[in-house]
Amino acid sequence: MENIHLFSYYTIQVKLEDESFNIVPFGSCPIYKCKKEMKGISILFVLLFFFCNASIAQTLKGIVTDNQHPLPYATIRLLTTDSTFVQGTRTDSVGTFFLTAKHPGNYLLHVTSIGYDAKTFPVSLEQDSQLLPITLQANSVTLNEVTVEASSYVRDEDKLLIYPDKQQVKHSFTGYDLLYRLMIPGVDVDRLGGKVTSMGKEASLYIDGQPVGFREVQSLRPRDVEKVEYHDMPEGKYADDFVAINFITKKYTTGGYVSLDGKQTIGYLNGDYNAVVKLNRGNTDYTLFVGYQMNKYDGETEEMNEHFHFPDREVVRHTATLENRVKNNSQYAQLSVKNNGEKRSLSGKFSLVRNDAPDNYIHNLLEYSDNSGDRQEGYKYTDQSGLMPSLELYGYFNLAENQYLEAKVTGDYTRNNYTYNYDEGSFSSQSDTDEDIYNFQGRVTYGITFNDRHSLMVRGHHFHTVSSALYKGTNPSWQHLWNSQSLLFMEYKYKLGKEWSLKFSPGFSYLQYRLHGEPKTHAFSPRFQTRLRYNPAPNHQLALDGSIGNSSPSIDRINTAEQVVDSLQVKRGNPDQDIAQDFRATLTYSTQLKDVNVNLSFYYEGYKDLFLPYYFIEGDKMVQTTCSDQEVVTLGVDLTLGWKVTDNFRLKAGGQWAYVDIENSLQKLNTLNGRLQVDYYWKDFAFSAYAQSRMELYQADLIYSTLPFQYGVFAAWSNGSWYIEAGTDNPFTKRRNFKYSLITDVYDYNRTATCRINQQTGYIKVAYTFDFGRKTSRENRDVNTHINSAILKAN
Repeated sequence: MENIHLFSYYTIQVKLEDESFNIVPFGSCPIYKCKKEMKGISILFVLLFFFCNASIAQTLKGIVTDNQHPLPYATIRLLTTDSTFVQGTRTDSVGTFFLTAKHPGNYLLHVTSIGYDAKTFPVSLEQDSQLLPITLQANSVTLNEVTVEASSYVRDEDKLLIYPDKQQVKHSFTGYDLLYRLMIPGVDVDRLGGKVTSMGKEASLYIDGQPVGFREVQSLRPRDVEKVEYHDMPEGKYADDFVAINFITKKYTTGGYVSLDGKQTIGYLNGDYNAVVKLNRGNTDYTLFVGYQMNKYDGETEEMNEHFHFPDREVVRHTATLENRVKNNSQYAQLSVKNNGEKRSLSGKFSLVRNDAPDNYIHNLLEYSDNSGDRQEGYKYTDQSGLMPSLELYGYFNLAENQYLEAKVTGDYTRNNYTYNYDEGSFSSQSDTDEDIYNFQGRVTYGITFNDRHSLMVRGHHFHTVSSALYKGTNPSWQHLWNSQSLLFMEYKYKLGKEWSLKFSPGFSYLQYRLHGEPKTHAFSPRFQTRLRYNPAPNHQLALDGSIGNSSPSIDRINTAEQVVDSLQVKRGNPDQDIAQDFRATLTYSTQLKDVNVNLSFYYEGYKDLFLPYYFIEGDKMVQTTCSDQEVVTLGVDLTLGWKVTDNFRLKAGGQWAYVDIENSLQKLNTLNGRLQVDYYWKDFAFSAYAQSRMELYQADLIYSTLPFQYGVFAAWSNGSWYIEAGTDNPFTKRRNFKYSLITDVYDYNRTATCRINQQTGYIKVAYTFDFGRKTSRENRDVNTHINSAILKAN
């Protein structure tokens, strides 16, 4: 039997063996049948069909069925032979679909439908093609309903599935590059700085469901990414995150690769150099990472006016930078082993990270306008180093077709040293601190899907930290902190028909910590999350979220240590702090059209007993510490639009309004800002430009910041295993000033700063990858290069 599509309404079933034919309307019973001993007429119908459709170049047509009935709204994806996304569509209400390829050649067609096993097979598009009926077999597990438009965006219930197209993959080298090229609505990507945010909050990043950091995403090769999950409304294992982005990578069982990359900045000394070696043997992968990063520059200047309101006098101090030096470097190495089976996945990682920031200093000129009228020169010297080995074990187990168990354990030890010396005329202070800090984290998650409407997830966390720090110098002390937090919560999701779904997640946290010589502090706090989601149409979604949670104080402030900042200031810890409560509500609308994606969000955040800086006068010093009796309210609106103008030309534009009110603060934030990104692709080249309007920030440090207009351009060339990129930031601006202000009852300042790294700069990046054996997925470099510390630092 052979089916031929005719005018989108009928199928001619031509059966040459018995010389009969049927005309059958899609999705209904036959309205006309005939049998005739006329083989010539059958052939004439076939020839007439192809003649009528010869004017449409490289059109692929077909129908998807379950062997009995057409399948409406099945997902159709056209891929290159290496699985790069080209374009997509879905079947109509009677199971038919059309795809038009701009270039002839060999492709893969991937067909999926909810409740059926996916099917992938090769197709050749040298001319118009009519496929035989594509039959999908029903599977035993019914998944959530998924809809797709003719683009790389697929809307699932709680996330966006994004399939990178050929242009985006070819002209990206790192995971951050790929996220930048994808232009995800509501997501801002600093691809060189390695920062991903949504509505000003940091996004959590994952690779194949495992949380990762900067180096892992930086080393991820885009051509090994099958798709990206953007959890704009996190649920299940991502329920703790504000938003989450998960890279799904391709899996191979043989071969390996060696990858080298280096980036060098022009304008100041900055370099980042990395090497990766990966070997695949059956179901087991072995990966070794090594890397070195360094930074050295001067020319950072500052003009600062401070006002100290002592009971018996007013002191005004003007500070101007005469010279300075910033220098730091880090090295890392990691060995990773992964083993995947049919019903479980296991991995283990051992990492070693070393950070060093030696011989940094600032030389300032200070002028006082009190009775003394002094004019002094001040010198600040800092020296920091840290060494952290860490171990991570992870396991994922499919207990049954509808049940899973996930467990993760991590532990690390860090040895830190921090030195701070300050000299100003006859005044001098010294501090030398050695610290040992131990961290342990454990997490267990169990999930079960009862049917297509009901699912349940239960998760338990435990975090444990022990820090011991010896302060030597002007204010010697010994600080020993024991800190732990346990969390337990469940998540139940219920689907109310096809358009509505409801999720609620009750839980609790138990926090306890004790500083040596101080009473134990502990608190039991409830937690709750809920979400109501409405899908009025396949490509439109409206969601209302609400949550109640809590947060613990930073461990570097839970102490009784004291650090001298300068001749007038002292920084002091506070072991007596409450547990902060937070309340959030978000209303989000998103739509994915053919070439346009839109995201609009309204949000409210309220905090009670938040940890904020607190300034007071003690004798002839101004003391900065923290307190936890303040309330903060934040309101905002964020609108982002992404537009695929043509295959080669893409735009992304967004804007945000934000309002921040901190209790008892003398400043408030009410601001608008905008951003723009433009990408253009031409053969092996990509050209990009970005711009960010002037921004104002007011955060929990009580500092009001004004960041200047920022812009830049870069170009990339990619061919085979080579990738070369060059760019420049702020090429026509000689001096960009960053402004900061603080206002309290006893202390206020205005500060204007410029830094060499934020002025006219350029960079060049070169990367090369050598594959051996069968091509394999480039491993994620799962190295956490952030070194933990509970030291109270003066600078």
